[in-house]
This record gives sequence, structure tokens and C-alpha cells, in this order.
Amino acid sequence: MSNDEIMSQADQDVLFDAMILECLDEEFTKINVLISKVFDALPEAGYTPHVDTGAEIAERLYILIDNGAVYVEGNMRRWRDAAVKLPD
Repeated sequence: MSNDEIMSQADQDVLFDAMILECLDEEFTKINVLISKVFDALPEAGYTPHVDTGAEIAERLYILIDNGAVYVEGNMRRWRDAAVKLPD
């Protein structure tokens, strides 16, 4: 389903979460690099990014960090100064 066909917020959240986790591994990745990777991968998943997509990806990432699905090192609100990875 593309976002051109009315994607629900829940569907978008599931897509973003899956794409974030797919772009991560056990090595630290800077948050700004991860957001860029997810943004670039979305069209292949059928989602057309828009001007707010980067911020929406970041919000989903913060939720995954809070839930323990992603480990963060540094201040997660400073994308260039923090890194994330999958938990060990």
C-alpha cells in the first residue's frame, strides 16, 4: 500500500518501525545516517517521502529507543552526536 492511497497512522508507524529495524545491525550507526537510510529505502517499500518524513522517522526511532528495541549512545535528540544499534 502506498501513502498515495491513504495510509493510516498505524500502518505508517508499522512501516517506519520495520524500516528502522531493517536498517540497523549490531554496530553503532549515527542517527542522522540511519534516518537518511530509512528515508531513501521508503520508496522501494511503496511509501513516497514528504517534507516531514525525516521528523516522523525520528519520532518512531525515539519510541523504539524508549521501548528498548533500539539501543542509543549519546543524546538521541542530537542526531549527529548520537548513535544507535540493535540490542546485543
